[in-house]
Amino acid sequence: MVRASITLVETSSQGHIALVFDANFHITDSTGKIVASTSDDVDASVAKIGGANKDRIITVAFSQDGSLFATCNNEKTVTIYNTADWTAVRSLIIAKRATAITFDPSGAYLLIADKFGEVHRTPTALSADEVASKPELLLGHVSIVCDVKMSHGSPSYVLTCDRDEKLRVSKYPNAYNIQSFGLGHTEFVTTIATAQFAPNNAVTGSGDGTLRLWDISSGQLVQTVDLQELLEPYYTDGRVLMGVSNFEDRNAATQRYGVLRVRSIEGQRMFVAAVERFPVVVVLSFGEGPALANVRVVDVARPVADVAVLGDRIVAAYAPPSGETDSDDLAVVLEPTNGDLTTDVTLSAALNALSTQQIEAAAPAPSIYVWGNKMYMDPPKDDED
Repeated sequence: MVRASITLVETSSQGHIALVFDANFHITDSTGKIVASTSDDVDASVAKIGGANKDRIITVAFSQDGSLFATCNNEKTVTIYNTADWTAVRSLIIAKRATAITFDPSGAYLLIADKFGEVHRTPTALSADEVASKPELLLGHVSIVCDVKMSHGSPSYVLTCDRDEKLRVSKYPNAYNIQSFGLGHTEFVTTIATAQFAPNNAVTGSGDGTLRLWDISSGQLVQTVDLQELLEPYYTDGRVLMGVSNFEDRNAATQRYGVLRVRSIEGQRMFVAAVERFPVVVVLSFGEGPALANVRVVDVARPVADVAVLGDRIVAAYAPPSGETDSDDLAVVLEPTNGDLTTDVTLSAALNALSTQQIEAAAPAPSIYVWGNKMYMDPPKDDED
């Protein structure tokens, strides 16, 4: 038996860390102490979170003020929690399987992107006499929507990216009014990051192995950062192995630099990215121009499954161990020290001391190049999947 790895990590402006493992999640404070959990394997002093449907959680989000937390699982159940007492304030079944969720700036609505290329929104709370209605359709793409984010400042935009290599910027809440398209990626676009320090810009990551900086008002591509130039040594010295050549995982025997996640580090005016199979995080400063500068590759010893930002610190969740020599650590936390990034030993140790659940074996996560393939079709569980 082995300890289940963390599949998703999310942080809030109130200092909470959400650590997702399969169908469960822990909520810790900024010291790594569990304050609430859906798991039965926690101390009696920990708040037990109810209302969770026990199926694999695929996406989570905190509201901007940290007062709400939402999850969506593989069975299309969306649950919204009040972070003051971790009670479920809303639960609903959506028609299509979600790919990403985010709250609007007010926290009054949750936006839900799905595999059928649509983004809906639903109220985060209902009054006592209000009847729940179907989520409202905001916008549609012609392929899988991979991520959805809100801009900062005014006017307000909703940003979406898809499997057809594009970024779309739509006015919010009237998202039928398209502000711009960001065109330039040559593979599926997996992730979007916006930042308060750059209200008119966004950074995207893609299966084409690039990070791109955009002007969201015009859709202009401002800058491209090629990760191959930074990360190819990891292939040449054997620290990262090329994939198997078969259609099922689309990891052809070639070098790939698929970006899993990009986040903003508000206090440092930086962005951080995680790259599939690489034991690194990539950190980029945001400077005048605007421009991404001072690009640094920080080695974290093991491949990263997800990354989040807690104040000025970077929380990187590890992918499942690939061999007997790998540690079973869940995460590593990096903090700025004299202009460098070093391990926050105390918080890292606290997170790695947490129990998740015992499983027979750690299955590797499917590559993003599986669903990123335009010929790939996810076998439906039912007619409405």
